[in-house]
Amino acid sequence: MSLMRGFRRLFRLGAFKPDPDGELEEELRFHFLQTEEELLSRGLSPAEAKEEARRRFGDVDRYRGELARGVRRRAARERWWGWWEAAGQDLAYALRSLARTPGFSAGVILTLALGIGANAVMFGVVDHLLLSDPAHVADADEVVRIQVRRLSPFSGESEAMTTMTWTDYQAYLGTGAFQSVAAFGDDPLVLGRGEDASRVNGLFVTGSFFPLLGVTPTLGRFFDEAEAEPGAPGVVVLSHGLWQRRFGGDPAVLGRDLALGEGTYTVIGVAPPGFNGVHLDPVDLYLPIHAYTTQVGFDGWTSHPGYYWLRGVARLAPTSSREAAAEEATAQLLNSRRDLVERGRFPADARVELGSVKAALGPDAPEEVRVARWLVGVTVIVLLIACANVANLLLARGTRRSRELGIRIALGISRRRLVSGLLLESVLLAAVGGVVGVGLAYGGGDILRSLLLPGVAWRGAPVDVRILVFAFAVTGGAGVLAGILPALRGSGGAVLPALREGGWGGTGRQPRSQFLLLVTQTALSVILLVGAGLFARSLANARSVELGLDPEGLILVELDLEGEWEGPALVDLAERATARLEALPGVAAASYSSVIPFWSMSAWELFVPGMDSIPAPRSMGPFATVSSANHLSTLGIRLMEGRLYTEQDASTGARVMVVSANMARGLWGEASPLGQCVILSERESPCWEVVGVVAPSKLSQVTEQEPWQYFVPFGAPTLEMEMSPSALFLRARGEAAEVLAPVRRELESLDPSIRFVYARPLQELIDPDLRAWLLGATMFTLFGALALVVAMVGLYSVLAFSVARRARELGVRSALGADPQRLVGMVLEQALTVTGVGVAVGLILAALAAGSVGPLLFDTSPRDPAVFLGVGVVLMMVGLVASAVPALAASRADPMGALRTD
Repeated sequence: MSLMRGFRRLFRLGAFKPDPDGELEEELRFHFLQTEEELLSRGLSPAEAKEEARRRFGDVDRYRGELARGVRRRAARERWWGWWEAAGQDLAYALRSLARTPGFSAGVILTLALGIGANAVMFGVVDHLLLSDPAHVADADEVVRIQVRRLSPFSGESEAMTTMTWTDYQAYLGTGAFQSVAAFGDDPLVLGRGEDASRVNGLFVTGSFFPLLGVTPTLGRFFDEAEAEPGAPGVVVLSHGLWQRRFGGDPAVLGRDLALGEGTYTVIGVAPPGFNGVHLDPVDLYLPIHAYTTQVGFDGWTSHPGYYWLRGVARLAPTSSREAAAEEATAQLLNSRRDLVERGRFPADARVELGSVKAALGPDAPEEVRVARWLVGVTVIVLLIACANVANLLLARGTRRSRELGIRIALGISRRRLVSGLLLESVLLAAVGGVVGVGLAYGGGDILRSLLLPGVAWRGAPVDVRILVFAFAVTGGAGVLAGILPALRGSGGAVLPALREGGWGGTGRQPRSQFLLLVTQTALSVILLVGAGLFARSLANARSVELGLDPEGLILVELDLEGEWEGPALVDLAERATARLEALPGVAAASYSSVIPFWSMSAWELFVPGMDSIPAPRSMGPFATVSSANHLSTLGIRLMEGRLYTEQDASTGARVMVVSANMARGLWGEASPLGQCVILSERESPCWEVVGVVAPSKLSQVTEQEPWQYFVPFGAPTLEMEMSPSALFLRARGEAAEVLAPVRRELESLDPSIRFVYARPLQELIDPDLRAWLLGATMFTLFGALALVVAMVGLYSVLAFSVARRARELGVRSALGADPQRLVGMVLEQALTVTGVGVAVGLILAALAAGSVGPLLFDTSPRDPAVFLGVGVVLMMVGLVASAVPALAASRADPMGALRTD
């Protein structure tokens, strides 16, 4: 051993390092002595010769410094050249080494590519939602969203309201802490006429909107304050996307008149690409705020204190803080609503809050955004599993290369260089994996983004410079993380045993590092699969919720009409439409209503004789629906007591009412609700008689507690209350999709005033409520399955390497009489031990983390025992499957081959 160490010291690179300072002093001393000897030979005394030599040399310190810098530069160049030369040699060696094992290299590259690609895509999602400022918004840190913290009139809990009224906006204009304020509200519109008509997303904005955000148009100009005033000529700004899709990017679109909903508007500009204001939802075009009056047919929204449809943004004044601005805006808001506050109709403790301009950070962000944040952690776990798997594969491969590494050490390579060379191999694998991962992110990024948040406006390609930088950093980190332990382990073994055994003389004892890595993979896989199970249970529970109505085969139809329509005319049109639709062979029933479930709701003040005030329901409500006689049966809402109102009730103007069972219990307890009197709108109004009770039904959300609801027929009383139909409802006999086209054709021919027919299954309004759990279940399952496969491959690979390494031992055992079952049991015991410990650790970690995911679940315990038990069983089965082939190989150990090897 001492001889071997001597050879290593003799041949170790870098053992004899040059000393630039010493060489320089030696060189100066030599030249000084040479000059002295020359002067002595000319007859000068030693003192004179030394003095003359000093005079000739001049400022020795200056020369010494200049020469020292030159020597150091030369030495640095030599070191850098030596480093690059060594790095080139290591790189060539690493490439040759990886090329010798293409199957191993491909498996490692694919494993890392999946982890890096998933992280790149999720970083892009989070970057767009939470990190990046809205596109084209100048100095976004100075722009704030205006929201009001108040007690909800429905739930009674404090919540941040993001919508406001026009009168609120007018109040905020007086806030001196705001440099400028803008309001905007969205509403779908119909673009075009006839066959060319299409539904677009319109945004109605004040004239201050574009200057406040500091955005510059791509083409033309934006409208100003004067053009946003009532009575101004109609103008419109197109989004860049609509300009490209509808008009082919033609600059001649400027000055063109477009038919939009109830009006005609002249195109004056095109917004820059990717600009959606401060919206998450895509915007197709921008209209002046007062164009909303033309579209809805009345201007009551400008004065009604309860018409909440606008959102507000403000740019802070240079000298103002958010806190001071919020306090001043609160004072302005309460002052404008003083009358309502004094009457108890508006909370006196309402407070203005100024939130981030990033919509995903606001209180009205989609639930899917919260799930997407969790999915970032999920992709990190997938990457850790991939790194652990690659590290284990490198460790197993290092065991087979032990003779090669021992020879290199014996020939004099330093431990540091050996470690750097092995690390270089893992970084090379990660680099190729990173390139493949970025390719996967680019190819599948759009699919994943649309799956994650289909309603969000995504701008640009799935991979941009920021994502490339992130992927580069992740690639480097993954390469080092996966390779550092195998590199240290591969360079730290004894030389002579490695030369003697060549990596094939192992025993049954598994290296601790491999054991820990396998346990880590299994534990992290457990966490992902538990998450998948919990979201799947939540999704199943949400889908099984009793809605109170039957969405299967139910179709919602909305009509875009030209001209002004009064209530009676709309009722007449709705009656003609339903009669035509019921004649279609695929339609079982048709009705019309003032309310669209899961989309809209309405309410009047409600009074019950003998009660000073109605009891506050534990859920929301009471909400009113005005409908045709067969509407409840068309929706599939079940009658529990009494009767439904009839066409005769509607034609005679009878004041009859059907109430939900929970509303009946809340108002009259155990007494029969039939025949009870309910007064609507004004306390002095005539009674409405309750004639029926129906099962409670959901109105706005799948997960809500059923609100109090009551239903009244269209007739003279409701028309006097200015109620009119807003949609038609159809019950299809078969698949809803098969009826959509005939329905559109039938209604388009019904009346020339019908510009556009928008028909869709009602399920499309329900699905967004389920999307968060569907997203969680899908993505957790996808990544969990990926982690499971990676973990299984890792376990199989390590066991296969272990069996191959122990071939001599297993052969000897077989020669000494060990039966195949015994050899199989040894491998299975090793696999089940690793898997069992990993499952136990993973379940403990999942239980500890379960509380934080609880708010995202529905009617599911975050520590659901069935999910935890199921995941444990699945992982143990996976461990058995992964060990099957190595166990079979162990049972076929060749005793004669082992004895011949010895």
